[in-house]
Amino acid sequence: MICQNCGHENDMDATFCDNCGARLGRNPNFGRQRPSPPNTGMSQTNKILILAVVVLVGVLGVTAGLLLQSNNNNPTTMNTPSSVSESGEKITYKADWHKVTSFSGISDDYRSFLIKGQQFKVVMSATPTLNYNTNYMNIDVSDTSHILGSGEVNWGPTDALSSKEKTVKVTGPPGTYWVYVTSKDLESWTVTVYDYY
Repeated sequence: MICQNCGHENDMDATFCDNCGARLGRNPNFGRQRPSPPNTGMSQTNKILILAVVVLVGVLGVTAGLLLQSNNNNPTTMNTPSSVSESGEKITYKADWHKVTSFSGISDDYRSFLIKGQQFKVVMSATPTLNYNTNYMNIDVSDTSHILGSGEVNWGPTDALSSKEKTVKVTGPPGTYWVYVTSKDLESWTVTVYDYY
C-alpha cells in the first residue's frame, strides 16, 4: 500500500507508514483521476464564434441595403432631365445638340472653338470638282496636345460628283478644341461643330 503522505510503498497489511509513520488508510479515489463535471450547454468559445457570425451577417446586410439604395437614387444616364425649383416654379432642362460654329472653304483651314458640355460632334461635308483625279477632305479634331478624332471623305477618278458627309463625335471636358481641315481638288467643303449640353 502507498502512503498518501510521503508516497512510500508499504506492505499491504501495514497500518502505519514505515517511512514517515503516518496512518495508512484506504482512500478509494487515491491515484485515480477525478472525473470532470458533466458538460452542459455550449462552451464560451462557441458562443463567441456564433455571436461574431451573426454580427458579420448583419453588417453585410446593412451595407448591401445602403449600396442598393444609393444606386437607385443616382441614375447615370446622360439624357435624364434636370429639374430646378424656384418660388413654386418647376423648370425642366434636357441636354440637346447646340450649333457652335460653321465655316466653309475650298482649301486647307485651321479653326478653334469653345465647348461647354462633355461631348461634341464635328460634321464635315464636301463636293468634289470634275477632274478625274482622287479628291478628298480630311479633318483632325484635337485638344491642346492630342488628336481626339479624325474623319475623311474621298472620291475616286470615276466616282459620281455627289456631296458626301461624315460626323466625328468626341467626348471630353469643356474647353477649347481645334479642327484642322486638309483638302484636295474640292469645289467646296463645310465644317459644322455641335455641342451637347
